Amino acid sequence: MKNTINSLIVAAALSALSVCADAQSFQRILERPVNIVRSEWEYDNDGNQELNYYNEDYCNYYLYRVNDDSYNLRPGKNTVFKRMKDAQYNNLFNRATTYTFFRGSFPKDFNINTPYAFPVKNGMQTAWKTDRRESVRTLQFRMLPGDTVYATRSGIVCRTMLPRQLLICHADYTFAAYLAMNENFVSPGEEVRTGQPVGIAGPTGVSISFFFLDKNKFSGLEAAGYVYSHFTPVFRTAEGDVKPVERKTYNALVDDELIMLDMSKREQKKYLKSKK
Repeated sequence: MKNTINSLIVAAALSALSVCADAQSFQRILERPVNIVRSEWEYDNDGNQELNYYNEDYCNYYLYRVNDDSYNLRPGKNTVFKRMKDAQYNNLFNRATTYTFFRGSFPKDFNINTPYAFPVKNGMQTAWKTDRRESVRTLQFRMLPGDTVYATRSGIVCRTMLPRQLLICHADYTFAAYLAMNENFVSPGEEVRTGQPVGIAGPTGVSISFFFLDKNKFSGLEAAGYVYSHFTPVFRTAEGDVKPVERKTYNALVDDELIMLDMSKREQKKYLKSKK
């Protein structure tokens, strides 16, 4: 009887972990909330007809239209077509076409050597290994369950389907998806700073996938399969900025230079003043 009870407990625990992992898997975090992007034909104050897309997220989306122009949709209202009042030409948007939305925009000034912070407290040691549960490149960092997870880079929090999911968009339009967390401290629309606490690690620590919408995946008449590319960043350590080797231990370092990396000069001045 005792063995049966123990078996049931183990099975329940494994089931819970499986549900947790599934809920926070990379594919789930890419899912969009219902009606996060919607389109409306509207008239402006001068009677001109507009096709407006409303992006209710805090991160950009890419509107991809086959056989037509494509558009970056910023948060809020985006006018992608306007027909002037009494204009004598056909509305090209009346023609049927295939279109879809993708999270993100093509990277701006992407630099593979941009340094990131490890998701652990400044001065702590950590290592990473490939998270085999994910179908795309994902780094599983060594942490204890219940440890605080820290932002690896500054950015803005995007909307996701579930409250414990965390997706952050950086200034160059790259993303970091934080997976397998037990708790998420930050809310959609919140701006986070490198080294800021953002959550609590789950039973397997925290896994992060760094990725971007890849322009090279869009060619011909349709998006060429999976449209994102994943990468392993350079991380700042006590030994310098390094491309970390899998399973090797490093001493995490979060300094002012790293924190201010994506700040404007005005923001940097304000940050340094706050430290005095």
